[in-house]
Amino acid sequence: MVTVGVNNEMLPQYQLVRSMNFGWQDQYVFDVTANSQYAIASASDNMIRLYDLSTLQPATTLSFHQQRISKIKLFNDQYLFSASEDGKLARWDLRTSTSPVQVFNYERPLSAFDVNCNDSMAVVGTLNEDVVQAAELGFFDTRQTRLIHKFEESHSDDVTEIQCHPTIPSQLISGSTDGLINSYDVSEFDEEEALLAVVNSGSSVNKTGYFGPNAEYLFCLTHLETFSLHTLEGDLLCDYGQLKQLEGVDFAIDCNYDPNTQQLYLETGTNSGSINIFQVNIDELQLCQSLHAQGGHTDVVRSLYWNHATQSILTGGEDGIMCAWQG
Repeated sequence: MVTVGVNNEMLPQYQLVRSMNFGWQDQYVFDVTANSQYAIASASDNMIRLYDLSTLQPATTLSFHQQRISKIKLFNDQYLFSASEDGKLARWDLRTSTSPVQVFNYERPLSAFDVNCNDSMAVVGTLNEDVVQAAELGFFDTRQTRLIHKFEESHSDDVTEIQCHPTIPSQLISGSTDGLINSYDVSEFDEEEALLAVVNSGSSVNKTGYFGPNAEYLFCLTHLETFSLHTLEGDLLCDYGQLKQLEGVDFAIDCNYDPNTQQLYLETGTNSGSINIFQVNIDELQLCQSLHAQGGHTDVVRSLYWNHATQSILTGGEDGIMCAWQG
């Protein structure tokens, strides 16, 4: 049985220091992230906007994608990648250009992606468009934007997450609405041989990712708001059940691993815009902090970026607001 406790001393007290209401009418924020200079947000109008990190004042807008932007991710401090349902994965050099410096073209809508740790391979995942075409994984050589290989049998439904291993360039995991989390080693592009392990979550996978000192564990958040931890080999470590049963939790936002303290955190939200941060232990969740303030979010928070080194958090939501929190 999972217990819930309180630990107010685990984290510094985060306070709202800046917020920006984008005033986008019916538009809302999909993803937020940040490098050393910019706070970055993708929105439902297919634009990516950069803001001065210290003031949240607008800096520039990146316009390229023609359909919904499914994911944005930073690689180091210099590059931003964006994937879209227009079938394009774009690399942006945030130091020099407001146009993509690389474009990887796929013939199907992209729903997820990642770039491996040495920037030699980009991996994309697709939507399941019809009963004839199952979802695919596509592998690109980032030096030539060339498609290396496809996996066409690993998932039967939309790919929702791809995470490349933080230190092993050939390893990655993928999650899907088919309920599976697959672990691969693509030293050789044989789909059957590359599959190392499978986790069957029993429900549509919303978020998954590595955690642990050697990235030896996986977390799983489903669209039914269940939460579980697994070994990389596929064994269940802990099943926390339905998070909506917890007081003050309407949905899960994401999980976040701090490599310095080797702690895993779970972030949840409410329909009114509050955010709760839990420290994750086996069979126990400890509430560390709640983020809510006058001038903060008033609706569902969709994305959270946490920089543990600077003790800063960015959040973006369906209210068209981006908030900066500082510990």
